[in-house]
Amino acid sequence: MCPRMAYYLTMRRARRTMPEVRIEMTPMIDVVFLLLTFFIFAMLVMVRAQVLDVTLPTLGSGQPAQEGAAVTVTIDAKGEVFVNAELVGRDGLIDAVRTKLEEQPDAVLNIAADTACPSGDLLGVIDLLSKNGYGAFQLFGTPEE
Repeated sequence: MCPRMAYYLTMRRARRTMPEVRIEMTPMIDVVFLLLTFFIFAMLVMVRAQVLDVTLPTLGSGQPAQEGAAVTVTIDAKGEVFVNAELVGRDGLIDAVRTKLEEQPDAVLNIAADTACPSGDLLGVIDLLSKNGYGAFQLFGTPEE
């Protein structure tokens, strides 16, 4: 056998023994699902106010709420008081706010009151918070168009 023929035969065998090039899809699919999960959880965290189903008053002179963690006190149309969507009543308001602010020391205190809420209930909650050292808060409302 001539040397050229031996060379071609070895090259043909070498080419056949090389593994086939493949693109693995499994790691890419894993990464896509991880990103999808991350963005879904990020969207859930982006909900800024944890208020109940209340009708907020329309405010014309307001400013956008501060970003970051928040503790939301909500007063519904019946005058019931909630802290982060948990019914606490006026008696448990200060303890609930204190507990939430100890868990998140940099949180902002928000107050959201339904338009049908008696103004006396709103003023009573504001007075109770101010009397206990929580005078810095934001009032929630719907912006005027």
